[in-house]
Amino acid sequence: MSASNSNLCYNLPVTDSLAGFRKDSMDARQLATDLIAHYNFLDLPIGVYVVAPDGRFLACNRPVRELLHLPLDGEVNTTLAQFYVDPKARAEILQKANDAEARGAYLEKEIIPFRVDGREIFVEDYCKPLRDPQTRDLIGYIGCLVDITAEHIAEKRESKLQHQVEELTFDIGRVLHANTSTLLMAQQTLDGVAEALSQRALRDMMAMPLDELDDQLIKHAEQLASALEKLIQSTDPERRLKALSEAQWENLATKITPLREVRDFIPGMEMRVPALRSTAHQITLTCLEIAPGILSKELAREVLRASAQVESSACLIDVLMTRTAIIQMDATLRSLRDFITSEVRTHEPAKRMPVKLLIEHSIKQMAEFAKSSRVAIVWRERDFEGAVEGIERDLARALTNLLHNAIKYSWRRDRAKAPWVTIRAYERDAMACIEFENWGVPIAPEEIEQGLVFQLGYRGKWSKDRGRLGTGIGLTDAQRAAQAHHGDLQVASRPATAGHHHTDEAEYYHQPFITTVTLCLPLLGRR
Repeated sequence: MSASNSNLCYNLPVTDSLAGFRKDSMDARQLATDLIAHYNFLDLPIGVYVVAPDGRFLACNRPVRELLHLPLDGEVNTTLAQFYVDPKARAEILQKANDAEARGAYLEKEIIPFRVDGREIFVEDYCKPLRDPQTRDLIGYIGCLVDITAEHIAEKRESKLQHQVEELTFDIGRVLHANTSTLLMAQQTLDGVAEALSQRALRDMMAMPLDELDDQLIKHAEQLASALEKLIQSTDPERRLKALSEAQWENLATKITPLREVRDFIPGMEMRVPALRSTAHQITLTCLEIAPGILSKELAREVLRASAQVESSACLIDVLMTRTAIIQMDATLRSLRDFITSEVRTHEPAKRMPVKLLIEHSIKQMAEFAKSSRVAIVWRERDFEGAVEGIERDLARALTNLLHNAIKYSWRRDRAKAPWVTIRAYERDAMACIEFENWGVPIAPEEIEQGLVFQLGYRGKWSKDRGRLGTGIGLTDAQRAAQAHHGDLQVASRPATAGHHHTDEAEYYHQPFITTVTLCLPLLGRR
């Protein structure tokens, strides 16, 4: 019931001002009659009633009669108490009304369950005692009834759903936490496998670009092709057929050219590596079936050694690529977990934070992912001393998300140098601005102009380039965090080389773009 509706009832001068009508004592029925005659309250658009102290109806208007299914005309020979689901609650309501009167107030928005013709409804009761102006004796109660059944049921349903959502959110958080723990175990296992395969420390392998490892694999594949060709050509056909079947020899021979020209046959490293591993394994299995004492042991051993080398090199690259994917997935799941549980965590008070510390935290969080992705993090303007105020966890998550995106969507610029992400911090218009710049995957202008990149779950047209994982949450979460702290998030993306391709050319979005994402927050001491 709105305040204006409440005033319709409680602005009626039913106490001392009634002395102007009757100077002698009056009973409740006469008071009700005077009210009807003088104020015409029965025409009010809300349900208004007057009852005796025992609850008997003395007067009520049409909205009350319709609400309680009472006769629309004539006297009402019933009590208000009979509509209570719990009759005992009536005494409690009256006590609250009397207590409110003693405080100079009145009972309002008291939700009471009623039962009308077997159906349970919920009403708000706004109630006030009526007293004789001369003696101050209680002669009845005047009040307003408002049907809030639909709103009350909807509110209860919403409350129940909210509780279920909170429970589900905690469950999701626990599941995601368990998943990140599992991913950590998988990463540690892969670390050991990689070191066993390469016989080198993991840090040394991680310093090598995947292109170099791929070059080594191609070289090993060429060596396997040469060893296989030598085995076939150095043995006369009659002896060969005693060692293996003709079909097996033909199968081995068909693998020589693809091994030598594997880059032409399979251009993409992601597909080339498992193909070479499978081919090498098949060659090994076939060579192990060679009948003993027929072919040169040295030549057969060379093929087995070369195929084992190819298989080992391919497995190593597979392990390192899988390890990178796991680290990326771990970062994504952690961000997703924090985003999902952000609304149900214990409230964290705002605090003062130097921008430097926030940047250092994000770099530390993404160091392993950057290393596994072979992307360098270049932090410029380290002497920026500005500070901001806010919820540390939310701002740290926002910056980590932005750095994660910058690393994930970077391309390698050349074979001699690793790709890098640039971080800058500076002041602009009394705001502390933290900028992340990368060279790689483009963002189409319409995706920025229409705000698509900030929509929850949206992934850009080119974001799936080279199988990159993502949830479409990072920019959404970062923007919400910025706006919640009276800041903003800005995104810009342009071709790295202006004029290299026209916008309507098919190759326009296949060229590298420079993408800049800037988080701006109010700078302390500048507002």
